[in-house]
Order: sequence, then structure tokens, then C-alpha cells
Amino acid sequence: MARRRGTKGGAGDGATLASTGGLGAAEPAWSGEELLRAVVASSPLAIYVVDAAGVVELWNPAAEELFGWTAAEAVGRRLPFVDAGADEEFEQLLSRVMAGEPFSGLDAVRVRKDGRQVSLSISTVPLRDEAGAVRAVLGVSQDVTDRKHAEAALVRQARLDSLTGLHTRGFFLQILEQTLAHPRCRSALVLIDLDDFKDVNDSFGHHVGDELLAAFAARLRGAVGPKDVVGRLGGDEFVILLDGVGPRSAAEAPHRVFEALTGPVVIGGREFTVRVSGGVALCRPGNRVEEVLRRADVAMYAAKRGQRGSVRLFDEAMERDVMERVALEARLSRAVEAGELRVHYQPIFQLATGKVTAVEALVRWQHPEHGHLLPNRFIPLAEASGAIVGIGRWVLLEACGQLRAWQREHPRAASLRISVNISPRQLRAPDLESVVVATLEGAELKPEQLQLEVTESALATEGADTVLRRLGELGIRLAIDDFGTGYSSLTALRRFPFGALKIDRSFVAGLETGWEDRAIVLATLGLSRSLGLTAIAEGVETAGQLETLSTIGCEEAQGYLLGRPQPAAGISRLLGESTPWLPKVHASPIVHRAPIRGFQRRSMP
Repeated sequence: MARRRGTKGGAGDGATLASTGGLGAAEPAWSGEELLRAVVASSPLAIYVVDAAGVVELWNPAAEELFGWTAAEAVGRRLPFVDAGADEEFEQLLSRVMAGEPFSGLDAVRVRKDGRQVSLSISTVPLRDEAGAVRAVLGVSQDVTDRKHAEAALVRQARLDSLTGLHTRGFFLQILEQTLAHPRCRSALVLIDLDDFKDVNDSFGHHVGDELLAAFAARLRGAVGPKDVVGRLGGDEFVILLDGVGPRSAAEAPHRVFEALTGPVVIGGREFTVRVSGGVALCRPGNRVEEVLRRADVAMYAAKRGQRGSVRLFDEAMERDVMERVALEARLSRAVEAGELRVHYQPIFQLATGKVTAVEALVRWQHPEHGHLLPNRFIPLAEASGAIVGIGRWVLLEACGQLRAWQREHPRAASLRISVNISPRQLRAPDLESVVVATLEGAELKPEQLQLEVTESALATEGADTVLRRLGELGIRLAIDDFGTGYSSLTALRRFPFGALKIDRSFVAGLETGWEDRAIVLATLGLSRSLGLTAIAEGVETAGQLETLSTIGCEEAQGYLLGRPQPAAGISRLLGESTPWLPKVHASPIVHRAPIRGFQRRSMP
């Protein structure tokens, strides 16, 4: 077979070796020396040889391209001219290789002729003579600058939050772990949460929320010291590791930071008031990361429960409170199935006649360990966990069924309304309307016999407009609860189809002592009459309050003076009495007045 001979090309041409087509040995296309020169010249890797003194003896074209020095400029010079002045490092590496200890994959930074730095991966091989003595060193360098930049970008991505530029959760926790491992650790962890941030996202969109978070992060960076570490744990939750904080300064140090964090922020021409709550936990040597984080979280929860916009230092009492809360939450999810919930009923009276016009259903929890629990102990937990949806359905079912039972038992209950509270979570439930309709049908009640009470805070729930309008169109009576305590009362009356408003007990309580509360109640009554709404006063506890409400024209009222929340049997006895429903009125020890028309003294069941 004819033999093919390769051509010897230049530095970048490569080399082609001839071969036989059969089993015979290949005939070399050129000599070994020629082949070696071609390989070195064609290699994409920078190859150079230095002698024992570090003087360059060989410099291939790839080295010219990588470093910017030609072979004519490099050969005869000591290699440290590309080492950015690292002569000592070079001498150590050269000594190692000359001693027969090569290295591979060494990461180093070298300098090109134009002054630009390049990141290299360097490997070396000692070159020996026939006697085995090391005479020179072969170096091979590969440009890894792009790889290093990519790696650095990945590190930044892992360490820095893309939105705020603060440390990410993972990297911050690494720093915290290292801090806790130090035998002289003296720091404090501050956990920060933006109050009502969800309302910003819901009302103005996530893009505005993101801008607010970025602006807050910038403010946070400026509020801390040079040795403090700031991170974002996720969402609107931030964290600070304050340096040099001990037990005496732990309560005061975060306050200085918080003072710099609050205040208005302008986003897109709109001003937002930033208010934050925080929890502080001391860091001591040997503490675990999870332990410190949990303590700070417990303290922050205590701050939110106590006074939003404040910061609290962790103590053991907080932890006991949280443990009790967790236990209650876990038990609450099974309370309905376990038959531990009860519905109590409070009568609502028409002041002009003294008759009971409605009954409000109020849930109670008969806890197996803690006994009788009022709603303020467990309703906030149920709302936060979502258990309120199931509890609310059960209360609605029980209350409607009980009204139907009263109607079968007492003729007087034919016109009675049952009033049931609806929570924000229930308003967000997609099946609320169908649940209400099915409950009314199952209890054989007319829609107008059900009154649903909604607080002003619940009206901010997304989709509340639609569901409340549909319920109103069905004929169900809607009442705005705790009227006057929110910031959007008048707007709510315009937006939603309410048939009644309940005057908050805080205004009723001040009727006998403050002209301001009396003026507010008078204005509310005028507003309700103008809009055709029934005004119901809550929390009536004294004869003076009752007389004032009747005198100024309030239509309905409820409270301890008129009847406490009680089991269904108490309302049954009230409905079964042959005399008018006239509650016992105890005269005020300060103001003695004649009994109100339509009301006489009597004992409540």
C-alpha cells in the first residue's frame, strides 16, 4: 500500500503522521526532534522551560499569546517577570521542582506584558539528563480567567442576595456558626420583620414590594457598624449580627439601629411608612445556630404580639409562652373532631321594646387541660394557622341548626336572627358562599335570618368585595363589627352592602365619662340613620350606658348588663318566658336615673 507522508507545518499548523494501512509498523514522518518541536509549537497550552536559575530557555507560541511577550523577549530572562513581583514564591516553587517534586493544577495569578492580570492553572515537570539529574523545569500554563470569573459569580450568587445585596441566608448562617465557635464570642443576633409588608404587596404589587425591600436593605446597611453583619433570611425577614454586645448592652444596642430604620420611604413618588418589629438573642460560645435563631424568633413574635414596631430581648418566659402556643395550635387543629368546642350565645335587644331581636354565636374551647378558654386565647392562633376556616364552618353549622331548633320550640323565635362572625381567612376561602348557602338550606332557614359580622380589618382581604356582595344579594344581612376602630369605616360603608353596624365597646364604655365618646356615638347613629342601617351598641355594662343609648336613639344593644354569652339552654329559657324580655338593670352608683321605658328589673338566666 502506498505510504502517506505528513507535512511539517508552522507553529499553528499541527502535524500529520504517516501510517500504514496494514499490520506493519508505521514509518515516522519526521525525526523525534522534529516531532517534539512541532508538538510544542502547536500546543494550545503555554509551554516554557527554565533552567535551575529560573532563566527561560524555551517559550512556545501559546506562551507568547498568553503572556504577551515574544519568544525573543522572554528567552534569556528570569521567569519572575510574569510573576507580579512574587520572587519569593517563584523561588520556592522552583526549588521544589528542581528537587524532583513536581506539582499540578496550581492556581496562580500572573501579569501580561500589557499589565493585565490573568488567572492560570500551572503544572510542572522536572527535566532530567541521562544521569537522572534535574537540569531544567518544564512548565505548562492554562488560562482559567473566565472560569475563575464564573466561579466568583457563583460565589457571589451564593453569598449575596440578588435583590438587596445583603448576605444570603445560607452564607449568613455560616458566619453565625463561625462566630459561635469562637471561644470569645460576644455578639447579639437581631431578627427583623417588616410590619404589614404583605399589605404593600397585595395593594401595590410585588414590584413595589421589591423596591421597598431594596430601599430598606440600603437603610439597614447604613444603620449598622463596620464589624456588624447583615443578611436577608427571606421575604421581608432580615437579620443582624451585632459585634461586641453583652448582656448589659443587648437591650439598648438594637434600639439605636431601629431608630435609624423607621421612617418614610418614597417608592415611585409614593411615600411608605416603614415600621419593623424585632427580636434579640445573645450569642455565646457553644450556642447552636438553630438555638440562637429560635430565641430571636421567639423574641420577635413576643414583640409583634405586644406592640408592633418594637424590639424585645429574649427571656425564658417568652419561650414558655411560645411552647404553650405551639401546644395549643397543635391541639386546636383537632378540637372540632374531638368535640371540645362549644358555642355560647349572647342576646341582642331592641331598646325601644326590650325584645330580643338577634343572638350572636360566640365560640368557646373546653380544653382538656386548661379548661374553659375564651376566644382571645385561641382565635388568633386559629387565624394564623388556617384552622379558623374549619372552626368557622362548624360554628356556622351549629348556630344555624340551633336557631332552627329554637324556632321549632318557641314561636317567639320565628323572627329571630342568628349572628355569626366571619374571619379574614374565611373570606379568602373560595367556597364560603356555597358553604353558607348549603348551611341555610340544611337548617331550613331563610337568608334574612342569618347575619354575618365582618371586622374592618377583614374588609382589606383580597376578593372581599365580590364575596360580600354575593352574600348580600342572597338576602343575608351583613354587619360591620367594631365600627369606628379602623381607618376605613366610611369607605367600608360605601363599598359593601351592610345592613347593620356595631358600635365598638370602647366608645360605649366612655359614654358616662367622656364627651368625646358620646360625640362619636351620636355621629355614628346619625350616619347609620342616614344610610338606613341598624345601629347595635356592643359592651353595654352599666345602667347609665343603657339609658344614654336609649335616649340618643340607638336601636339595639348587647352586653353583660343585658345578658352574658351562655349555652343554648339559657336562650331557650329566655324565649320560653311568658313576660316580656326585660333584663335586670342595676343603677349606677354615681348616676341614679329612672328605669328606661320598656325595661324593668329582672333576673337573667
